[in-house]
This record gives sequence, C-alpha cells and structure tokens, in this order.
Amino acid sequence: MKRIKRFLILPAALLMLQCGVEKPEANIEKSGTPVQTVDVSPQTFSNFLRVTGTVKARNHVQIMVEEAGILRRVLVDKGQRARAGQTLAVLENKPLTASWKQAEAALKQAELDFKSKKVLYEKKAISENDYLMSQYAFEAAKASYELADARYRKLFVSAPIGGLINERYYDMGAYSSVMTPIFELIDNAKLKIRAGVAERFIADISEGTPVEITFDAWPGMVVESKVNFVSRSINPQSRTFNIEIELPNEGNKLAPEMVANLKILRQKIENQIVVPLEALMESEKGWYVFLADGEAAKRRMVQKLSVYEDKVQVGGLKKGDRLVVVGQQELAEGDTLQILN
Repeated sequence: MKRIKRFLILPAALLMLQCGVEKPEANIEKSGTPVQTVDVSPQTFSNFLRVTGTVKARNHVQIMVEEAGILRRVLVDKGQRARAGQTLAVLENKPLTASWKQAEAALKQAELDFKSKKVLYEKKAISENDYLMSQYAFEAAKASYELADARYRKLFVSAPIGGLINERYYDMGAYSSVMTPIFELIDNAKLKIRAGVAERFIADISEGTPVEITFDAWPGMVVESKVNFVSRSINPQSRTFNIEIELPNEGNKLAPEMVANLKILRQKIENQIVVPLEALMESEKGWYVFLADGEAAKRRMVQKLSVYEDKVQVGGLKKGDRLVVVGQQELAEGDTLQILN
C-alpha cells in the first residue's frame, strides 16, 4: 500500500507543477477574407478617343505636261528640293519653237511699221485709216506673240510651289504627252494627319482639341498637337467624319501615307470619383462595389458614368469611402475582412 500511494502522489504533483508554469501563447490566425482597399477621393478624369489616321503632305502636286515635247534636260531631279517657280526640266518641241520665233519676228515687224506710220500720220503724210490699220496690226501681232510665248514657256516645266521632287515619270529623251504627269512634288516641311471618327463623337471634338500622336514607324516619337479642322459632313459609307491635325516635320522623319495613332481628348472633368474598373461588379440590379465598414464588407450600388481603359467614373461613392480593390470577388454582404494594406 505504501508503494501505491507513492505512485499516485507523483503524477498529481507534476500536474500541479505544470499548471504553475506559464505557457507561451499559441499563434492564432486572424479570420476573415483577405482584401486590399484604397481610400476614395475626388480626382481629374480624362476620357480619350483612340483612332488611326494617315499622314498627308500639306501640298501634294502632280506637275502636268502642258505642251507635248521630248524631255531633253532635267535640272532638278527626284530626291532634290525645288523653289517655287524654279525650272525643273526642259522639253523640246521644234514646231512650237518655230511658231514662237515667227510670232516674235512678226511682232517686231508690226511694231516697226506702226512707229513709222505714227510719225507720218503726225506729219499729215498719211491718212488716219492707214495709221489705225498699222496700230491694229501691231496689237494683233502682239497678241499672237503673247499666245506663242505662253505656249513656248510651257516647254520649261517649273515648280508651282516649293517642295521635294518625289518622283519623275519620264526618262530622258522620252516623248511627254499633254496632260500627263511628269513630276510628283510634295511639300513636306509641314504635314497633316487625316483621320475618320465615328459620328457619335462629333459633339466631343472641335478645333483646338488636344491630340497626342504616335507613329508605328517611330515607336519612341510622341507629338503633342491640336485638331485644326473638323468636317461637319458624315461619310455615308463609313458613318465617320474627317478631322485634320497639322504638325511640323522636324528632321524630315515623317512621310506621306505613314500610319499615325491618335489619342484625342474627348472629356476632362475635375473633382470626380474615379475607381479602378476591376473594382466594379455586375448584378441583375446593376453595378456595385464592396466597401470596408470597419472589418465588415458592405455592398454599395453605384452608377457607371464613363470608362477609359482601366478607370471608371462612378456615382454613388463619396470621399473617404474605403473601396475594396483586391479580393472583392470572394465577398458577400457582412463578411469579415482581413485588410492586408
């Protein structure tokens, strides 16, 4: 019996000893759905249109042959710049040149006869009719010469405006027909971009609307400009209206028919509630978000007013609301939140 008591007392003593020793607290995991939140605050909301346009030369001219002839000389060739009025090429047309020389000689003869008759008439040596006939003959010869001279000068093909000769369509010695192009000239010191915009946006764009322009050919190039022209007629096939933007061609990097990507400011509003688009969820009753009300999830119906890329302007929220932006898909009204941020 003594031995048995001794064994019964020992466990009891150990139990009392263990109860007197403080144990370290166990790590208790927080409960609730992990989420991240942001504080709602008014900000500027900008809404843009993205359209594709085409680069055009400010002036693009096909220089036509106005008098037929053989191409004998090229003074300014493709790839070179020309001044307005500068002669680019010379055509040969022997019959036309002969007619011009004949008209020039006839004019000189008529002028000489008129001057002689004028002296005689002043001396009363000839009648007034003879004098007038010589005057009219001189005027007719002058008109004939001017016509021949105008046609002859068409053999000297000149640039109507300054610009770059981009193409020559006739080889040396080739016969150039009337009303066919001989040169292509582009004025690329300044360029314009033309684009079509869907008709529903016609009220949003006007002259002076800011535009940001990028180019596929120059990925790092960004140009800030403004709309210079807005057409007020709609293309019946594409249901679009045209806009134009002018810009300088610095470094001659841009060329006609390049693709231009336009980011057009459609709307800019100050002091609006703007939230990430992914924070919105849709139900049968409309759009809603989740807010953090302390550590509880609170569902709030909102109005989606305007969207641009990953931002949306909404109604139904106010400054200071804590909007759930991560983890909202797992929530229901009243769920406990574990706010990570």
